[in-house]
Amino acid sequence: MNLDWPTPDDQITGVYAKYAPIYDVLFEHSLSDAEYYLHAAERLRPGDEILELGVGTGRLTERYLERGFRVVGVDSSRDMLEQARRRLARHAGRFELVHADMREFDLGRRFASVVAPFGTVAHLLTDADRSRAFHNAYHHLADGGEFIFDDLPGWIAGRSDGTSLDLRCEQRDPETGRRVRLQTNLIDAADAPVSVRYDFIDWLEPDGGVARRVVVRVVFRNIALDDELALLAGAGFSRFDLYGDFAGTPLDRARPSENRRLVVHGHRGRG
Repeated sequence: MNLDWPTPDDQITGVYAKYAPIYDVLFEHSLSDAEYYLHAAERLRPGDEILELGVGTGRLTERYLERGFRVVGVDSSRDMLEQARRRLARHAGRFELVHADMREFDLGRRFASVVAPFGTVAHLLTDADRSRAFHNAYHHLADGGEFIFDDLPGWIAGRSDGTSLDLRCEQRDPETGRRVRLQTNLIDAADAPVSVRYDFIDWLEPDGGVARRVVVRVVFRNIALDDELALLAGAGFSRFDLYGDFAGTPLDRARPSENRRLVVHGHRGRG
């Protein structure tokens, strides 16, 4: 068995360099969030331009393009962007992919909608990082536009002590013909609002044995809702709509565990 273990200084670039070749195989079946973002885009006009932060391999972008929108996708992983270019090639001329940090880029124009799907903001590990990203989203948003993102913070997911290995999915890898399995182990830090997740990507032998394993370590920030809303307000957002799942159920703040996901719509006022 070949073992690919993360080094201590493995950051976002290293994480997604490992994920990029197999990412679409593992996550293409995850559609509930994509359907939600597409439904939210129905308020836009055909041809409007959407800015997607954390565009990854273009899983959501492709669906926006198929609906007639134009998209600029920003990501800090060159490997994921390369996968996106191949995936989106048939839509040439209607999308742009930008290699940049979501906290620091400036495209010099505003967008009808800005989105950060699939837990992208959880990679921002300090208040300062998240504040900069929120300011940047606001800066790129047209008057009357929405900034939409989703997350699964610890106050929804509950505490994790690292004692379980959870099966996320199992798919067929068309390149190797093998079944590929994703299992995860999540550990909440005792003295910091972060979670460390180890993802075990296994290519399986016909008898179920592991032919190859890639281990990816990802760190996520858990932030209290009031703190998140304060950072958004500090960035200039004037109003928030909060939902507790991808069905559009209003967030239940009194019973956090009743929610399945945090979905935030931050609005930029007009004028």
